[in-house]
Amino acid sequence: MPPSFIHESKTRVLPRKLSGTMGVTLIIATCLFSASALAHVISEEDHHAFEHKYADMCVKKEKANPNRVITSDDSPIINLCECIAQEESKRLTIDEVKKFLRENKYPVSLLIKAGQAENICSQKLRQTKQ
Repeated sequence: MPPSFIHESKTRVLPRKLSGTMGVTLIIATCLFSASALAHVISEEDHHAFEHKYADMCVKKEKANPNRVITSDDSPIINLCECIAQEESKRLTIDEVKKFLRENKYPVSLLIKAGQAENICSQKLRQTKQ
């Protein structure tokens, strides 16, 4: 270890830039985030499985909606549902994947993300129509 980091009593001292509570907090937060991020990586297969399952569920739900205007072309519904699934997939947590794919549960956090994703996708689809 470089001598600048060693105090005379042979204990470690943080560099000036990271000294104090803020430096310690930053170091701890970085270590925790790194460890949790590596331990909870969502595979590409899980992302694809989520997108497929969510899009299917969304299309079925929309087709069953009694207030929807029935047309022979389901592509707008399919496009919207696929877009929502892709947007949600970008922000998935490992717990949401476990609950949705393995336990067949729909966590509240996914419901919130779906509302946000629907707004984003509605805007995207409107822009592509123009």
